[in-house]
Amino acid sequence: MVWLTREQQDLEAGCLPAKRGEGATEKRRLRTAHYGLGEVGKQVVTLLARRTDVQIVAALDGDPLKVGMDLGHVVGLGRDLGVSVSCDPELLASRVQADVVIHVTSPYLSVASPQLIPLLASGKRVISACDELVYPWTSHPDMASRLNATAKAAGAALLAVGVSPGFVTDSLPLFLASVCTKVEALSVTRVIDLGKEPAAVCAAAGLGMTVNAFRKAADEGAVGFPALLDSVGLMAARLGWQLDRLMETIELIRATGRWETETTIVTTGRVAGLRQLARGYRGGAETLRVDLIAVLGAPDPHDAIVVRGRPPITARIQGGVPSHLATAALMVQALPPVAAAPPGLLSVTDLLGIYPGRIGRPPT
Repeated sequence: MVWLTREQQDLEAGCLPAKRGEGATEKRRLRTAHYGLGEVGKQVVTLLARRTDVQIVAALDGDPLKVGMDLGHVVGLGRDLGVSVSCDPELLASRVQADVVIHVTSPYLSVASPQLIPLLASGKRVISACDELVYPWTSHPDMASRLNATAKAAGAALLAVGVSPGFVTDSLPLFLASVCTKVEALSVTRVIDLGKEPAAVCAAAGLGMTVNAFRKAADEGAVGFPALLDSVGLMAARLGWQLDRLMETIELIRATGRWETETTIVTTGRVAGLRQLARGYRGGAETLRVDLIAVLGAPDPHDAIVVRGRPPITARIQGGVPSHLATAALMVQALPPVAAAPPGLLSVTDLLGIYPGRIGRPPT
C-alpha cells in the first residue's frame, strides 16, 4: 500500500528550479587548458568534451607525435575540437586566457614544480595529478611553501588530486571518520592486480625486474608509489595529531610461476609486485597505516578502510577504485570549486570540508 507520493517535473538536469518572475542569466563557460596528454590527461579531455558548460581553449604536450594535431583526434574522439596541440609552455603561462589549467605530467614534484610555478605566477588556477603535490607539507615542505606563496601573490590557486594519495588513502578515511565522536586509529589497505593496470603503474611496482635490480632501484627511489607517506601526514594534520615518527617500507613480491601481460613477461623468481607500507606513530603506538599491495594476478583486489573509534567503522570497495579513471573524474569534479577557491596551495580535504577547524593548516 502506498501512503505518500511526491513528484516534480520540468526540472533542468543539475539545476534548481528558478523562482517565479526571476529572469535567467546565462553563465559564461568555464575555460580549460590542458598540460599533458597521457592516459589521465586524455580521459579528462574526453569527459569535458561532452559538457556544454566547459570550453577547452588550449592543449600542451611534449610528445612530438601529438604536436600540431587537433586535440580531438589525439584523445581518440574521432572529431575536431578546434584546438591544436602545442609544445610551448609559454602558451599557457601568458598567451591563453584560461580559468583553470589541468596539469597531468608527472607524479614527482621535481618535474612538476618548474612547470607549475610560471603558471601560478601568471595568475592561473591549476588542478594537478602530481602525487607528491597532494599534500607536500610532509615530504617537501620548502617546495610547498614556495608554491603556496607564489599562488597567493598572484591570486592563483593550486590543487592536486589522485586516488592514492588523494582519495582512498586519506580523504575517504577522513570522511568516514568524521561521523565518529572519537577516533583512535585509521587503517587503509589497497590490493591491486597489476595485470589490470597500465604500464606506468606496473613500472612503479618493479614488475619483471630481477631481485637485485629491484633492490638497487628501491635504494635510488626509482620504484615504489610516491607520496604514500604524505597520506599519513595529511590524515594526521586534519585530525590534529602530532605524530612521534613516520615510517615507510617497501618489500618485493617474487613470482612463483610464469606470467605474461601485454607489456612484459614475468618468469619465476623475478619481481611480480611489491608491498609498500606507510605508518604513523603517536604516543609510541601505530595510529595511522596505509598498506598498498600491488602484485600480478592478485586474487582479491579491493580497497579497505578501518576506523577504530566510537563508533568503529569498516568499509570495503570490492575490486578497488580504478586509479586513472577516478583521478580524471576527480579533476573534472574539482573544476568549479578550484575556479572559485581562495588563493594558495589547497588540499582535497579543504574542498570536502572535512575537519573544518583545521583546514589549510600544514603540520607543525
